Amino acid sequence: AVVSTQSTGFEISTEMGDPVCGVEYKSIAHIESDHLEIFSNQKFAFVSLPLSEKNENHEFQPLEIYNYSFEWGSKVIGVVPDNVNVDSSDLEVRSKSVNLLKKTLKLACYIGVNTVMINLDNDKNTNLARLCAYHLHESHGRPLWLRVSVGENSDREWNKWNNFLSLLPENQNKVGLVLELTEKVPSEQDMMRWYSEVLLAISVSTKLFVTNKCGFPVLRREFQNLISRSFKNKVQVVVHGGDVHGQGMDAYQKYIYHLYESKEPLSVYEEFSRGYEELLQIPLQPLKDNLDNSTYEIFEKDPIKYKQYEEAVYQILLDRGSPVPGGEPTCQVVMVVGAGRGPLVRASLNASRRSKIPVRVYAVEKNESALIILRNLVKDPFFSEVTIVDSDMRHWEPPEKADILVSELLGSFSDNELSPECLDGAQCLMKPDGLSVPSEYTSYLAPISSRKLFNNVNSQSSELAHEDSFHLGYVVRLQCFNLLDKVQPCFKFVHPNNDPVIDNSRHLSLEFTSTTESVLHGFAGYFDAKLYRDVYISTHPDTHSPDMFSWFPMFFPLKHPLRVRKDEKIVLDFWRVVDDTKVWYEWALSDPAPQAIHNSRGVTYWIGKFS
Repeated sequence: AVVSTQSTGFEISTEMGDPVCGVEYKSIAHIESDHLEIFSNQKFAFVSLPLSEKNENHEFQPLEIYNYSFEWGSKVIGVVPDNVNVDSSDLEVRSKSVNLLKKTLKLACYIGVNTVMINLDNDKNTNLARLCAYHLHESHGRPLWLRVSVGENSDREWNKWNNFLSLLPENQNKVGLVLELTEKVPSEQDMMRWYSEVLLAISVSTKLFVTNKCGFPVLRREFQNLISRSFKNKVQVVVHGGDVHGQGMDAYQKYIYHLYESKEPLSVYEEFSRGYEELLQIPLQPLKDNLDNSTYEIFEKDPIKYKQYEEAVYQILLDRGSPVPGGEPTCQVVMVVGAGRGPLVRASLNASRRSKIPVRVYAVEKNESALIILRNLVKDPFFSEVTIVDSDMRHWEPPEKADILVSELLGSFSDNELSPECLDGAQCLMKPDGLSVPSEYTSYLAPISSRKLFNNVNSQSSELAHEDSFHLGYVVRLQCFNLLDKVQPCFKFVHPNNDPVIDNSRHLSLEFTSTTESVLHGFAGYFDAKLYRDVYISTHPDTHSPDMFSWFPMFFPLKHPLRVRKDEKIVLDFWRVVDDTKVWYEWALSDPAPQAIHNSRGVTYWIGKFS
């Protein structure tokens, strides 16, 4: 299930060609001389314009909007004048600045500008935040862009931005970030922190361009790499300043577009997940609910998962069924439990053909609709060794025991689709020396910062009451986020489970150390699974199976984001709770500031054991 989220309203129309680059005019005089060219050649996707200036008497001078035929709503970003300082210690400057800001914002609403950009120049922006809060409320959430310079002191600039957002009482999700590049190139770690914010655009002065051997403007390699990497996060570029290279402003636009066209191609995983970035999805419950045909079809497109399963079964068949000298290979009984539409059945048969070890395959499935596909499948002679079983794996009484029990019951957090409960219930189907594929799996957690994810959870209300939205674990294609420390193992399950008393409840405390000053918004969940020996599948960031897209990570949010310092300790308590009918997770931050337990008693989010 996909949870709908409110639009941030930041999208700029790109009907006029270039989808990534806009141009900024710094003064009304420049607009008056160039206004016929601003859109006529259709080179730039949007234009940033000053909506007002101070005249020689320091009075409000608005842009004469009636002189132009701009498409204000979709093509123009209004800019508040640089000399507005509503937090000045000089009372006269502050008073005039407040008046100028109010008039400029009112003008923006009147002419229909979709977005207004304000430079965040001061360390203290309390009054600016107050006035922006008024504007966001009165304009019904008309978006604001805040521009921050990134120079020598990245922590200082980030604190400006974070403190401003922290002061807003509402509508934080309507405020986006613009980074102004300077001669100092931000480090990769600094950029990862900025990417975890709602970064919408990068502002580049023409003075940062150098001249190549053909006389055209280009950026230094470090800036090229930064901007190319930013395109993956759908970040746009705003070019400002005069034509300092004598090739016309078009030359800068063409160069930015060249970077866009030359960016690293998307991986299979990235291509498959386009459009799912930061989209909240409620995890599947295949025990409680039968999967539909389209869900099966998506999973079966994965190019890696079933190859790995086939390889695992192949190696087991060689180990268990290879003939002794002069003998015949031993037929192996393979039970595919939760067979779905048959991809693991096919993988097992492929492994049998490769190894030349005969098999008898039982395909066990409870979904009546999927059974229709399976019954049609076995009409093909390739599936002649397959017997279809209409049953819940936990309740079937087989005519013989299995040498190999094959399943794909893993969720994004390994056990969140109740693989332990299913396989513990099905291990009675196995011979005493039978093997399970997978044989073990482990979940992992890591603290993350992601302003966009937090905004999505905070604003979503389509399927849940607002106060409950922070008590779920979500499946999310993580894109705009920053890992605050290394990923750590959480819960491990082994099959077959030979414990005298099987208990799948779990609890542990994980201690992390923040690698940077940031805001902790929640925890990312991953998993890896050992299918057999050295055959694995993994979503762990360090060992992710190349091109595998069957699983996105999990996200366990914090209702109250916490600002953390560099090297500060973060302690998470995490529980897997089991009762007779359901399983659920609870989580709580215990350090550096204790918070209330999320999803206590499973009141919001739980996984059902039965249909």
